Amino acid sequence: MSAPIINLSPRIHSGVCNEKENRSRHCGREDTKELDQKNNTANGLSLLRLAAAVFYRIAYKLHHKLFLRPQPPLHACVIIVGSYLAGGAGKTPFTIWLAKRFIEQGKNVAVLCHRAAWDEFILLQKELESNPAQVSQLQQNGSTSTQPEVKVFATKNRYKTAKEIQDKFNIILCDDGFEDTRFTGATRICLDWQEPPQKISSLWPAGPYRSLKQDHDEQEIIHLDCYGKKCSDDAPTAHPDIQFFIESLTNYKHGQSLAATVICGLGSPQRFIKDIRAFGVVIEKSIIRPDHDKHFSQAVQAELAQNKDIIVSQKDACRLPQSLLAHPKLHIAIQKINVLRSPF
Repeated sequence: MSAPIINLSPRIHSGVCNEKENRSRHCGREDTKELDQKNNTANGLSLLRLAAAVFYRIAYKLHHKLFLRPQPPLHACVIIVGSYLAGGAGKTPFTIWLAKRFIEQGKNVAVLCHRAAWDEFILLQKELESNPAQVSQLQQNGSTSTQPEVKVFATKNRYKTAKEIQDKFNIILCDDGFEDTRFTGATRICLDWQEPPQKISSLWPAGPYRSLKQDHDEQEIIHLDCYGKKCSDDAPTAHPDIQFFIESLTNYKHGQSLAATVICGLGSPQRFIKDIRAFGVVIEKSIIRPDHDKHFSQAVQAELAQNKDIIVSQKDACRLPQSLLAHPKLHIAIQKINVLRSPF
């Protein structure tokens, strides 16, 4: 009598399925656990940043009450170019544009920037001091008067410096200093990239802002729209008051294809990267460094050593030695601004 044939396939198949299901459930539980841990970590960091923003807010109010009390107005016309943003609003390019307009009018102009931002100081000097194009423009306008004086000052205390030089200049133009309430009667220009913030959660380090709308007298502020806000939800996006764009690249002929690494040490690196893409460059890699990075040249040197094309901003280029600036694969993005609504 032959042995009975027992079909084990269903049992084996069932066992395999059960094992797969168990593994799937186990993996699902592990994934859920890992996701929960990530969410808890993110929530914890958000709470820490919010707590830090509260302490920042307290320090901000205390600092203003003790050290930035309103002072008597200065004799010279003081104009402050600022923003609610902690950095990357385009203050320096607009300050340069505004200074050139005043110089064309024959005004003696002093430009003040913070001493810590030495790259901005160098850029301002290059663009404004002893600029032959400005003399040519004055001649084209028919000006026969003495060439106006323009001087860039790097200082830790804008108000103190402005007070010392007020009798020597018609216009004192501050690159930032938006928070300095000692400047009574000054004209404040605010470059807006969205509506002014009103919540503590928007403040650094929880958010990108240094102050809130309620910290300022809106009647003293000229707001310039940099993003094209809508008047209503149904309305089309309006043209901004100021447009920032890349006009050209050094060591590059327009129309050629270019794939490059972008190295950026600006307050708003993503906006710079977006402008480079809009110019037509294929970005192979982007390296974001801190604003006013003291080790920026080392990062550029390392990438150039790999025979890669590198793109940097004009401000970042001010931190590079001449040996790197002369490199044929280094491209400096020349930024221009188009002011559609002048504040004056």
